[in-house]
Amino acid sequence: MKKKDNQTEEVQSKSNDNIDFEQLIEQIKEESAYNLAGWQRAQADYQNLRKESEQARIDSIKLSNKALIENLIPVFDNFAIATKHLPEDLQNNNWVQGIVYIYKQLQDILIAEGVEIINPMGEIFDPNIHEAVETVEAEDSEKQNMIIDVLQVGYKLNGVLIRSARVKVSS
Repeated sequence: MKKKDNQTEEVQSKSNDNIDFEQLIEQIKEESAYNLAGWQRAQADYQNLRKESEQARIDSIKLSNKALIENLIPVFDNFAIATKHLPEDLQNNNWVQGIVYIYKQLQDILIAEGVEIINPMGEIFDPNIHEAVETVEAEDSEKQNMIIDVLQVGYKLNGVLIRSARVKVSS
């Protein structure tokens, strides 16, 4: 009978080992799932950090361009005034045509860098982007609060106002 008892104990021991082994497998699976979830969160955090860093770099470049663009705007305005008041007898002059071409190149560069020219002639006055320097009595009541003359164009850089348009408004 002793032999049978030993065999029973061995079978029970083996089944206890199986239970422990199964519990160990379950623990390893849980730990593995926990580690995988942690790794996935770390990957997502890393991707978000990369995107934020890239956006910060882009914003920094845009901001650094702002000072340069603000310094170029008066030069651009002077070119615009010069070409607007060009005498008729000089319009076909090659030298004058070269200056007009330089003005257009500067305009293309500013637009490519995100500058938007605000020339609100005929629009409704908006104090957020326009500066009223004079009001003129309107003949027609429907034309009240309309911009009737633009004294100086305004500018936005990447959607942010950098100079208001100076205008005359009907009242």
